[in-house]
Amino acid sequence: MTIMEWLIPHTAKANGQPVPLGYWEAGDPAAHPVVLLVGLGMQAIEWPADFIRQLSETRRVICIDNRDAGQSPRCGEDSEPLAAGIWMQGDTAAAQDLAPYSLFDMRDDVLALLDRLQVGTFDIIGFSMGGMISQLVAAAAGPRASRFVQLASNDGTAEVDGDANSKCRMARLFTRPSDPELIRAYLLEDALAYGAGRITDTPELRREVDVIYAAGYSCGGAARHALAVLTTPDRRQLLKSIQSQTLVLHGDRDSCISPQRGAAAAALIPEARFDPLPGVGHVLDRMMCDAALNWLEPAAGTRTRIGEIHGVA
Repeated sequence: MTIMEWLIPHTAKANGQPVPLGYWEAGDPAAHPVVLLVGLGMQAIEWPADFIRQLSETRRVICIDNRDAGQSPRCGEDSEPLAAGIWMQGDTAAAQDLAPYSLFDMRDDVLALLDRLQVGTFDIIGFSMGGMISQLVAAAAGPRASRFVQLASNDGTAEVDGDANSKCRMARLFTRPSDPELIRAYLLEDALAYGAGRITDTPELRREVDVIYAAGYSCGGAARHALAVLTTPDRRQLLKSIQSQTLVLHGDRDSCISPQRGAAAAALIPEARFDPLPGVGHVLDRMMCDAALNWLEPAAGTRTRIGEIHGVA
């Protein structure tokens, strides 16, 4: 895989206009595109490599860094001290005062990039917050978005989901710790907690955490992502307008976004299919990736093992 950069300086500020995004590509540029969007605070490099490799056998894979993450521009400082309390309280009014953008702005970023790349019809896969953005992309794109896979995301409601421990886990990284080792420690703890017992503390996992940190993990960016989720109004009516063939996958041990939210999303999207995943938490793991691949490429049969990797909202 070769990273393709279409960037403006990291000092750029959100101003209601689409922000140019960093992205990765894999596969044949002439093949049918599939767009991948990750969750809150995550980077495009967190998609499991085997998942990307197998998708790229038949598709042009476009893995996007959301604004405020990875190779994409930052829209503020690398710490948002007020965001943690707002997130924990679910204070939408305070979020609207502080948030520089919403999920609709993040949708517009994606659509602007696809237009720049001259992408016609496409499939889209979104994890967690990336699933929320993907819902909006699919609704706006109409028949241009041919297939949509929603992974561990919600049903378009404006309320913050998840248990108290999950909310605290995310909020502690909204203010950048003075010791960078704390960031690595928190990311490792998050991976183990969200993995719901399916991920173990191994040297490989620690190396993945090091890569995530070194590639540009942004505490302030994660906080502004959370504010974007809070400040975006109810989208359930938009889900009813999605024309894509849709698969909704959700782990039944997800502590970050309730699996009932996934089921509710599938009920809103016309003719969507909902598959609960037993034992799976809030993470891009083997079972979730296999299920997505087998739905997109049913002729390929059962897939080989997909690597497990860190996932957040």
